[in-house]
Amino acid sequence: MKTTPLILAAVLVSPLFAPRAFSAELVKPELIAYEAADAKDDALYNDGTRAINEGRWSDAVELFNKVIQLHGSRAEGALYWRAYAENKEGQAARALNTCAELRRTYPKSKWLDECGALEIEIHGHSGQPMSPQATQDDELKLLALSAIMQQDESHAIPAIQQILNSNSSDKLKERALFVLSQSDSKQAQDLIGQIARGQSNPALQVRAIRMLSIRGKDSANLLADIYQHTSDEAVKRAILQAYVVTDSPDKLVEAARTESNPHLARTAVQSLGALGGTAQLQALYNETKSHEVKEAIINGLVAAGRKGADVLGTIATTEQDPDLRRRAVRNLGVAGGPEMAPKLVATYQNSNDAETKRAALEALFVANDAHDLVTLAKAEKDPALKQKIVQQLSIMHSPEATAYMLEILNK
Repeated sequence: MKTTPLILAAVLVSPLFAPRAFSAELVKPELIAYEAADAKDDALYNDGTRAINEGRWSDAVELFNKVIQLHGSRAEGALYWRAYAENKEGQAARALNTCAELRRTYPKSKWLDECGALEIEIHGHSGQPMSPQATQDDELKLLALSAIMQQDESHAIPAIQQILNSNSSDKLKERALFVLSQSDSKQAQDLIGQIARGQSNPALQVRAIRMLSIRGKDSANLLADIYQHTSDEAVKRAILQAYVVTDSPDKLVEAARTESNPHLARTAVQSLGALGGTAQLQALYNETKSHEVKEAIINGLVAAGRKGADVLGTIATTEQDPDLRRRAVRNLGVAGGPEMAPKLVATYQNSNDAETKRAALEALFVANDAHDLVTLAKAEKDPALKQKIVQQLSIMHSPEATAYMLEILNK
């Protein structure tokens, strides 16, 4: 059937065939009004933030006031920015009232933390810093603590102590302890000392020990006293590490001599090596009967670099225990580098112990000494040792090693 223009027009205007985009239900007047208000909200908010960026505080206050009165999605942020502008304008009391209005009107607003930080700043500038307990947010508590510490330390330390003894998070307690460590006052340092002894907060004891070490040698005697009166291995280990920071080699020697725990004795020796205490390590090596301690000293001397290599060279030529001698020879190449090559070559040539010879070869390899390895390979009559040297030379990127490989192939 052919559709006439009149019939087609009737179909198009029928409610049953009307496109949804033109439905009366989707063009309600209140929706249009809402979208218009939202656009106005955004425009005013953007103008307000532009005024903030340009330092036009009174203009910003006026613009954000208008946003607040619209009660739209931007109202919460507008309250904070109005408080910010009011404070910049010198109207601190008004800014505090605006933050109170935000808290009262929008108790779950994401802008509450921003206002909280602003309140702390305002109170700090007024000489009456807020108590950390006035807020439930950990970050704001820390801001309040820092402000109190700057304004009135005598009130800050009890507040910190209250946090440390409370059920607050470990993160807050650790950072409160850090704020405390920034003070040089006797009261603050005494409190850190109590915590380091485990008297007030065992969970923070190791952290307090590390903070004590930052004070340098002044804290060394206190740390030594704590070491003597604790059986906690983690605490002792933290103190041994703290001795490195305080530059206290004498305390490390004392710990290495008296410590019955081999793991801690080894830590003391390694820490002494990190301080470059080669003379103390050599004296300790000569007097100790412990194989484990001697082994730890040989390893600790590597950290002492060139000075450590001199002591290792002595041990390598005088030690009667084959295992310790081999360890010293092996570490000699690591600690001394190419400069130790003559001593390693002499050790190789003068030793009748195959394992000591292998240790010397490994040390020369670590020192990247292809020249001496080639010389030793050419003179070596023992097939097993010669093969060991050739294996090492085959993976060394050295023209001399390559030339020797070609010489072997051409025979």
